[in-house]
Amino acid sequence: MSASFLSIRTLERRLATGNVESLTFKPGVNVFVGRPNTGKTKWLQTLDFLLGDTGANPYEQSNEEGLAAKYDAAAATLCIADETFRIERRWRETGAKGKVFVDDEGMLVRDFQHWLMEKLGIPLLNFPRGNPMSGQTWPELSFRTLLRHIFRQQRFWSGLVDQQADTEQHASLLLFLGLAERIYSEDYGKLVNLKLKSMRLRARREQYSETLNDLASGLLDSEDAPLGVNEATVTAAMKRLRDTVERLHTRRGEVLAAASNISLPASDRSRVTELGHARAAALEEVTAARQKRQGAEDRLAEVRRYRADLAAEIERMGRVADASQLLADLKVTHCPACDQGIIPYLKPDHCFVCHQHLPEEPEISGLGEVRLRFEQDRLNAELLEAEELISVLERDVDKQTEASQAADEKLRTIEVELAPARRAVAAVAQADVSAIDVALGKAAERQRQMDRVAAALELGKSLTEQVQALEDEINPLQEKVDEANRSVDFNAAAQKLEDGMNAYLAALNAQRPETWKHSPVEVDISRSTNSFRVGRKRWQIALGGTDSLYFLMAYQYGLLSLSPVPGMHYPGLSIIDVPGEFSGEEVKDSENFIVQPFIDLLAEEAFEGAQLIITGASFEGLKGVHVQKQTHVHVAR
Repeated sequence: MSASFLSIRTLERRLATGNVESLTFKPGVNVFVGRPNTGKTKWLQTLDFLLGDTGANPYEQSNEEGLAAKYDAAAATLCIADETFRIERRWRETGAKGKVFVDDEGMLVRDFQHWLMEKLGIPLLNFPRGNPMSGQTWPELSFRTLLRHIFRQQRFWSGLVDQQADTEQHASLLLFLGLAERIYSEDYGKLVNLKLKSMRLRARREQYSETLNDLASGLLDSEDAPLGVNEATVTAAMKRLRDTVERLHTRRGEVLAAASNISLPASDRSRVTELGHARAAALEEVTAARQKRQGAEDRLAEVRRYRADLAAEIERMGRVADASQLLADLKVTHCPACDQGIIPYLKPDHCFVCHQHLPEEPEISGLGEVRLRFEQDRLNAELLEAEELISVLERDVDKQTEASQAADEKLRTIEVELAPARRAVAAVAQADVSAIDVALGKAAERQRQMDRVAAALELGKSLTEQVQALEDEINPLQEKVDEANRSVDFNAAAQKLEDGMNAYLAALNAQRPETWKHSPVEVDISRSTNSFRVGRKRWQIALGGTDSLYFLMAYQYGLLSLSPVPGMHYPGLSIIDVPGEFSGEEVKDSENFIVQPFIDLLAEEAFEGAQLIITGASFEGLKGVHVQKQTHVHVAR
């Protein structure tokens, strides 16, 4: 069985007239020859479109007048390992514009890319675009992203992977080197999500604490205010408030006792004291009686609503019974699904609609009536129980009302007897008692506010507990991810690519000595970045003109050399659309020269099934290649 390499065997375009134009390719090196402007690039654009472009037409952006309307479909034959598939795009066909047809089975573009990745044995994963803690959703590392490295288009020759974000380039490189599935693992994704949740909760807790401090700092005593609103300061403030209230009550009692001694005769004081105790007991009795009466009234109202609901339900059941009697004689004459007239079924003991055997007991016609009568009987029984319960509750409400009225009358009697003494005491101590009552009112209001602050602190504690729970999950997961990262040998993976690139440059020198006069290429790869240097300089700074062309071809060669390496995921295909000129120099003279190392590489046994498609003006005299000549001009006139 061949390795899971991807190669193109045929490429077709169907004209609106029905005629078909086609190209054929083979494993190994394929040189696609033709004069400039003969349509080579358009053919490769067609292939790019077939491999999952989301556009509606491969030529919709074409400047060639009429070209977009000239073709209405394209197809290619792909070979993956030992399997062959025909893929097709039909951009003129209704409902087919967003689909790729694989052996005539339509797939959405996204599904096609998943299918292709699965067939190639490339793991499907997501990667962070920039800072993983930015909160942005991780995009999918799709085949289209990888294709930017596999297919070097004629218009993109100024960068390693021109017009592709650095994060995408890096993620693609990690995937080709077999590192991405270990870096962007499920554990790492889960770790990032947990950290983001923890960060949000921490920020929410800090904001909440600041807001609570702003709102509640005025309630704290001066000695606690600098410490902020926390459980300790709130507890201390509440204790001081309770002490203050207790002192005020004590002081109020002392003021009233002193006033009584002054304003009341000694013979009346014991009676006044006795009435005071009686008044306190009567107040408690009044409060308890009112609560019981209110509870009885609430229960009575609830049962009355239940009775009303039962009555309404019984009325609805009655209407259903009337309707069933009216509709009982109507026959089913048409199928409820297709609305066609029903043909009588030949077996009389079977249902004429569903053709199932009719049960003998009970009769089908009586089932509905029995169920309806059962429901009505049940509702009537519940209604009777509700009415009996209402009678009991009404009597209880009357009883509680009488008890409440009696308690009220008892309290009024005591207060009438106490009124002269209270007026006499008030004349002496009214100002002091009023001041103490005002202070008690303020203290009570402050106690209620502090209770609310204490309840709000519970939310802060809940946030802290949630953060701690997340940290308990994060710490072991972080250790697991760190351990996995430590086991990743970035240098070894980078060395593979570096060796491939330098092997290409060495092969150029073997053909033409002194072609590459620079130091060897050095590749550094880490978890988040990569760099390509020549000597101590980045390659963009160190190289110019034709040397950049050699370097970029070396990159394609280096990637292709990874194809048979176990654990790596380069799919064994490279498509290079060579520009006619590079940095102002014609490439024509270098065509054979830059292709020969690829021919030698793909001739090796390990690369059986791998493929290079490269465009050029002539490629004269090359051996061991399949030549696909462009003999017709495929552009609109």
